[in-house]
Amino acid sequence: EVERLAQSLNVPGDVGYTCETAAHFYLFHVYARWEQFMRKCKEEKKSETVSTNFPFTVFFETAPQPLFKNATFEEDMSIAEGCFRHVKKIFTELEECRAFELLKGSQDRTNYLLTKQAKIIAMTCTHAALKRADMVNLGFKYDNLLMEESAQILEIETFIPMLLQNTEEKEGSRLKRVILIGDHNQLPPIVKNMAFQKYSHLDQSLFSRFVRLGVPTIDLDMQGRARPSIAKLYNWRYKQLGNLPNVSDLDEFKNANAGFAYEYQLINVPDYQGVGESEPNPHFYQNLGEAEYVVATFMYMRLLGYPASKISIITTYNGQKHLIRDVIQQRCANHPLYGVPAKITTVDRFQGQQNDYILLSLVRTKAV
Repeated sequence: EVERLAQSLNVPGDVGYTCETAAHFYLFHVYARWEQFMRKCKEEKKSETVSTNFPFTVFFETAPQPLFKNATFEEDMSIAEGCFRHVKKIFTELEECRAFELLKGSQDRTNYLLTKQAKIIAMTCTHAALKRADMVNLGFKYDNLLMEESAQILEIETFIPMLLQNTEEKEGSRLKRVILIGDHNQLPPIVKNMAFQKYSHLDQSLFSRFVRLGVPTIDLDMQGRARPSIAKLYNWRYKQLGNLPNVSDLDEFKNANAGFAYEYQLINVPDYQGVGESEPNPHFYQNLGEAEYVVATFMYMRLLGYPASKISIITTYNGQKHLIRDVIQQRCANHPLYGVPAKITTVDRFQGQQNDYILLSLVRTKAV
């Protein structure tokens, strides 16, 4: 576009070779001609003056013709200003890319985009802690902070993303708004040291602290993930949790699940070969009977035609997760009719995710 504009103005030379040469071309040839045009229009406010003296007529030959209607001066002047805005936009975009001609390394270009161009930046709290010094040194600035799953973040970790920029001497902190999104009824942050967890309450998130102190919150009052009958299992934990229309209207929520008598079933699995819950290592809980039962249910669903990608198996303990994976590997992984489910993981790892069909193993039988 710059080369075509130069040809229309009969300007010699390779003005579109770099962003820098294009900037000089704009300043000394394009903008200079526009200023001359504006001076003539101020001296003689006639429609003929606009159409006769407009410097970019040749460049806009590809636009719908005639370019100017020669009806009124104001109308033709508005068209001329619109054309110049289009021309100016070309050089504005080139000016934004000019830094990439000077910054050759990928890291320098990334830092430039981070501090000058990016409108939304996503990261974890851990990454914010690791890169805080780098961001402060780069002069990173932001006004709003949105924290998702904030009820699962340690209280001290919540403050780290708030400190990724230097405080300005006169205006103070530039941070204007912090939005915490989370669910304090779900699992809290994980603290492995029992003393810190039980006696220091370090497993309390800032989100939960605000809720306990009575800070006003905006609560979601509708769910759209599960059938209404399944939602009744947990909606007592929330204030007036209703259902979105889709869970009542869509066929996938209304139709029966082939091969199953109920929409959800709670099954008591008896001890398998005289053994129920086991603990081969400390805090490494397993239940072979439940693992076999869950995998058998998965195989049954696959034979009925349920897609493996729509089924997830979750459990409450890491030991059971590894056991189920071993059983799946032995029974299903290499079989063309079965395959493997979309996920085999723990409840806390699966939090925030969803799937159409969930098989849940609760493991414990000795103390329920």
